[in-house]
Amino acid sequence: MNNQRFNYLLEKYRKGSLSQAEYKELIWILGDHEIEKDLDERLDFYWKNDPISAEAEEMELSDFRPAKRWRYLRLSGIAASLLILLGLFYYLWGTQATWGQKELVYKTGFGERLEVKLDDGSVVTLNANSTLRWTEDWSKAKGRQAALEGEAFFKIKKQNGIPFTVHTNDVAVEVLGTSFNVDSREEKTKVYLDEGRVNLKLNETNNNPGGRNHLQEIIMSPGEQVSYSVRQKKIEKSEGQTMITAAAWKVNVLNFKNMQFGEVLDLLRDIYGQSFECTDQKLLRTPMYLGVPYSNWEAVRQALELSLNIQFEETEPQHYVVKNGKN
Repeated sequence: MNNQRFNYLLEKYRKGSLSQAEYKELIWILGDHEIEKDLDERLDFYWKNDPISAEAEEMELSDFRPAKRWRYLRLSGIAASLLILLGLFYYLWGTQATWGQKELVYKTGFGERLEVKLDDGSVVTLNANSTLRWTEDWSKAKGRQAALEGEAFFKIKKQNGIPFTVHTNDVAVEVLGTSFNVDSREEKTKVYLDEGRVNLKLNETNNNPGGRNHLQEIIMSPGEQVSYSVRQKKIEKSEGQTMITAAAWKVNVLNFKNMQFGEVLDLLRDIYGQSFECTDQKLLRTPMYLGVPYSNWEAVRQALELSLNIQFEETEPQHYVVKNGKN
């Protein structure tokens, strides 16, 4: 159990800034018995560092005025923390009672990758800044269900005809046993099929009043890549793709070919968590024909500076102004 991650998530929850995926991750961390000691220390920290709690601690026990006692209790850090935990466990109990399913959450930070072996024998490799949600109690009736935010490469093990489905905002990828890459970023999803067969179901919305949502299905063959956005309703399909052109990160390469420099900056933001400012429109439209080793941000930054004769000037932590380099 990662205590640092737990403290980070709990602090974000107290500030009301947790995402849905982080909220579910915190819930399952709380189910780990190893968290009890760290939880006690965190609650004690909130109590000792909350000025209202300190004032409440000095109250005379003989002060029986209910309104005053409730004011301190309601505003104290320890009460707020307990309410947080109570709400989390009620949420956990409610989801278990409603669905009868346990969902595991796997998450990578910026610049991280993670290989996960699921309990059905399938192996998923998460790219940086990605989240995978997996429903454990799969069966022939329910199928195998996963949800992805970000990018991941899936190697699915066959399980007696039980389908495996990966859900994103734009598509549902249904397979029996195969290898494929799913990239769900920038308001669209790209699916590349390495081997096997994929049934790709596009989430399309009927905008007519009273209309129903319907699914358009595409059968993919190895070497094909399909890109689709439910918002733009635009399908792009290409053939003859390989791992190095469609999922280069899996073979430790960042492939910037057939991209403009502005698109490269968007990709770097997603992978490394940096933000960029570039006012040179000509530079942003510069076509790229470059591949660099998948490494830490500093190594990638230096490779780009040398290759393109540009400069990344750091103006504050994780923010860079991009300019043409000096000759």
